[in-house]
Amino acid sequence: MVKTYKSRAFAHIILWTTTLFFFVAIIWANYAILDEVTTGDGKVVPSRDIQVIQNLEGGIVQHVFVKEGEIVEKDQILMQIDNTRFMSSYAEAEKKIDLLKIEIIRLTALLNNKKPEFPPEFVKNYPQLIKDELSLYYSKSRELSELKSSLELAQKELDLTRPLLKGGSVSEVEVIRLERSVNEIEGNIEKFNSEQLDKLNKARGDLSALIEANKADKDRLSRTTVKSPVYGVVKQIKVNTIGGVVQPGSDIIEIVPLDDTLLIEAKIKPSNIGFIHPGQEAMVKISAYDFSIYGGLEGVVEQISADTIIDETDKQKESYYIVKVRTKKNHLGTTENPLPIIPGMQATVDILTGQKSVLQYLLKPIIKAKQSALRER
Repeated sequence: MVKTYKSRAFAHIILWTTTLFFFVAIIWANYAILDEVTTGDGKVVPSRDIQVIQNLEGGIVQHVFVKEGEIVEKDQILMQIDNTRFMSSYAEAEKKIDLLKIEIIRLTALLNNKKPEFPPEFVKNYPQLIKDELSLYYSKSRELSELKSSLELAQKELDLTRPLLKGGSVSEVEVIRLERSVNEIEGNIEKFNSEQLDKLNKARGDLSALIEANKADKDRLSRTTVKSPVYGVVKQIKVNTIGGVVQPGSDIIEIVPLDDTLLIEAKIKPSNIGFIHPGQEAMVKISAYDFSIYGGLEGVVEQISADTIIDETDKQKESYYIVKVRTKKNHLGTTENPLPIIPGMQATVDILTGQKSVLQYLLKPIIKAKQSALRER
């Protein structure tokens, strides 16, 4: 009798424990939330068009500083083309510009009656020319001083002679001669200044034209140093042989831009596309780096293709939508030790399309079976 009572008590405990377990499990399943994810295979693609670097003039390759697959910074030197023909032309034009500047300084000083002051670099680079210009300045300055002294004396003589005309001590002809002499000297001074001013204006005009023309020489010279227009990866080097000839206007190097973010193209089946829209969060797992060790990249759905695409290279020719996902950063790992990710790397994209409780997942097959039951003829 006692044994039977103990057996029944034990059975009741098991029953209530089992009931309580299922009750707690149902409550947990109702409140435990799981993410609904749509997964697609994809790859990293350039977020901008590939930058094709060309050279307008062409020339002979002197040095190649990078190799294919190398990551380069913006304005990093990629290649050096022989600049001999442009350098000589540019240097000659630069010298002419300096000579004109020196002449302008001398003429300006002469017209302002001041001693010319030449920049130290001109004195250092053109000592003989500066010496000649100073000599010419002093010569012209003396010439002008002599004219001014002659004018001063002639004017003084005229001023002293005029009063004598009334007393008859001098003739009117003498006064007229002195006036003519004063006017002649004034004309010579005016002619001197006019000639110097004409020379100054001509020098300024020549300088302006030469500077403008030299910009083209400077541009041609600068283009012999081929630089990267963007931060990116060297995709292809068309001419990578020292001494190779670059044809004018031909492609030299292709650069795939790398931005602060990455663009991932994922293939999504048509049956799953209805729940995807721009702005949804996504997780990008790069195949080259173990997700369990390095993690993934957070991203956002940016664009969905307007229609399905059929891959002709696929034997099954399955159709899919292209979904573009923009990541929030362009590397895995830490900022100090980043793991670079470049276009072409394969990836798996998990797009968060919603959330469901565990209970909804468990009831889904039952509800689906109920809705489709008793419909066969």
